Amino acid sequence: MPLWKSCPLHRIAWARAALTALVFFAAAAPAAAAGKDYQGFFGVLDAALTQPNSLDQHFADSLVFTGSGADYTRHVLDNDDDSTFRIQVGYSFGKGLGSIRASYWSFENDDSQVMSIPGAVYPTIFGSSYYTAPGGYYGGSYYLYNPAGVVSVIATSKVKASTLDLDYIGPMVGGNKVSVNWLAGLRVATYEEDQAFDGDDGSYYIVQGKHFESDAAGIRVGAKAAFELSRHFRLEGEVGLSLLQADTKGDSFQLLSRTGLLDTNHGEDENTRGEIRDLDVRGVWDAGPFDFYVGYAASTWEGLVTDPVPGSAGFLSTSGRDSISFNSIHGGVIWRFGSP
Repeated sequence: MPLWKSCPLHRIAWARAALTALVFFAAAAPAAAAGKDYQGFFGVLDAALTQPNSLDQHFADSLVFTGSGADYTRHVLDNDDDSTFRIQVGYSFGKGLGSIRASYWSFENDDSQVMSIPGAVYPTIFGSSYYTAPGGYYGGSYYLYNPAGVVSVIATSKVKASTLDLDYIGPMVGGNKVSVNWLAGLRVATYEEDQAFDGDDGSYYIVQGKHFESDAAGIRVGAKAAFELSRHFRLEGEVGLSLLQADTKGDSFQLLSRTGLLDTNHGEDENTRGEIRDLDVRGVWDAGPFDFYVGYAASTWEGLVTDPVPGSAGFLSTSGRDSISFNSIHGGVIWRFGSP
């Protein structure tokens, strides 16, 4: 769901009120204290409305027979946006010597969907299983079907992600109106995802679920630029690239009422490639020891979000997801507490 379509009216009204307040304080503030020679500590508190994109949580396929053939549908969970927070603390050395900062960001969201699906329903969270049992040969292509009605389905998911960064920001190009800084540092990132399917056709039921997680660490490089439009207002932009190595592991299961059997899958990879690309643009109002800002940020995660226990393709093909993104409308305050 696009971020701008999922924002209720009260969030829009709140954002307008906050923007009005920021403009008022910026206009009434004294001269800026964040000059190039500023030396001292600073802290940042950031709040955002964040939309996860391309999760592609494919939980089932359905099939309805028609007079001329069949109608197939691929069912994917609708992921909503949620609030996130970022905290930064750092120290500026002044006199063009740059600054050092540590930052922490986290995201957590739960989604669910309840459906009544006509026709045959094939759950796709768990991969196919084939084995020989004393009663004969059993296959993993299990499905639910209610010829006289519908199949009741509950699909759920939970996503958690976080980053912990330590960066040094050094001057590269400076002027009266424009400044460009480079940054280099270390990043630790974690990603967790849970999915579940619970389906009942009135005679049988199928329960499937999975959990996987990745822990990653590596280097981070990037650049930060600022353009002063007036005494109290400037535009800032920051880009970053993190090259990470991740340890990924996961487990999945399915419980079948027809057989009473519990199937499980396990997968892991200690050498998963991880990459995170960050982009942030914002408008900043200077208000003495405080700066207020609003902006847009996007973070694309690749590799470490790959499912180590992928589900089955179902009636239709699966996407084989390798990347996702977190897109945010955010705002915050920067507080400088030291000697200018």
